[in-house]
Amino acid sequence: MDASAFYAGIVFLSGSKCMTTNAIFEEVRHIKPAALDGLLQAGNLQILDPDEKSIKAVSTAAKKTGDIVKLSAADVSVLALALEHKIPLASDDYAVANVAASLGVKVVASSGKGIREIRRHITYCSACSKIFPPGKQECPLCGNRLRKRYKKVNLA
Repeated sequence: MDASAFYAGIVFLSGSKCMTTNAIFEEVRHIKPAALDGLLQAGNLQILDPDEKSIKAVSTAAKKTGDIVKLSAADVSVLALALEHKIPLASDDYAVANVAASLGVKVVASSGKGIREIRRHITYCSACSKIFPPGKQECPLCGNRLRKRYKKVNLA
């Protein structure tokens, strides 16, 4: 479960066993603390952290899609957990869903819309047409402000 799934109330309404990471749990622990404690005590909410190998796999995929600048450490941790345990991820965050789809991790969106395409984000200079890694703001060659666009990638 991503933080958005907690805010949407999925964890409280699903009635099934859920997993999240310590980083996500720290973000959402202020939401109905008594209900969260009840879910933990009943065994319906498990808090686990992924291994370093899974975190590196997610980081690599996020760099390829260009979403690395949009993901928090908590986002990376929950993606890695879903990848490691081969379980669906509940999230409404497009960057999280985009990276998940590129890794073959199923995403369940509370909105019901979900992701329809994987996007690879590209940072480029409109003046000199050079492409740069995500996170840069200014072209080091001509000083122009960099722009962003995306390229659709087939869902496999």
